[in-house]
Amino acid sequence: MGCATGTIKYSLFLFNALWAILGILVIVFGGLGWGAMPQHYAIGIVVLGGIILLISMFGCFGAIRESSRMLWTYVTLLLVLLVLIAVFIFYNTRDVFRKYAMKTVEDHWQMELLKPGSMDMIQRTYSCCGLNGASDYQTIGHRNYTVPSSCCKGNNCLNPLNVNIEGCLSKVEEAFADEASTSRYCEWGLLGFDLVILALAVILAIHYTNRRRRYNY
Repeated sequence: MGCATGTIKYSLFLFNALWAILGILVIVFGGLGWGAMPQHYAIGIVVLGGIILLISMFGCFGAIRESSRMLWTYVTLLLVLLVLIAVFIFYNTRDVFRKYAMKTVEDHWQMELLKPGSMDMIQRTYSCCGLNGASDYQTIGHRNYTVPSSCCKGNNCLNPLNVNIEGCLSKVEEAFADEASTSRYCEWGLLGFDLVILALAVILAIHYTNRRRRYNY
């Protein structure tokens, strides 16, 4: 059992090191995407990353110190995280980013009507023009019925063929078309990883608890 226990112990430590890295990445993702998603969603992601990082520390110290109490605390925290992930999977709409991005495009188009240039970054990023197409700029009198340079390849509108005629709303929707499947893979991957380290932690916690009882006798 000694060899098997050692293998489980160091496997658990390695998994928790990866778990900690994942927690940091989740926090960074939430921070970098702060303006690209609803604020409450970004806060939730940052909090989730912090919880993962905190739990991983319990796992690492519990495995290295061979502490049954710390490992059982770790198991309890993993069970709580497991429930949170399951609830998130059940209630997640899976198109949060797409809806938010499309709403951002609509808001910037309304700003464009009053403040020319508000759509420039979106139009350059997605190679698009206007809300539903380049013809949208015909409704803006102060443009003299011309499209801005951000609507054209290389910012060169002298050649009509350089104009991106597709609207930004449809381009953004297309860009986030894979969001649902990507989100689903990430969620189930996170859940599966949690189950694996939970199983290792339970085995190790039971072993150290039994060993402690034998020593007490």
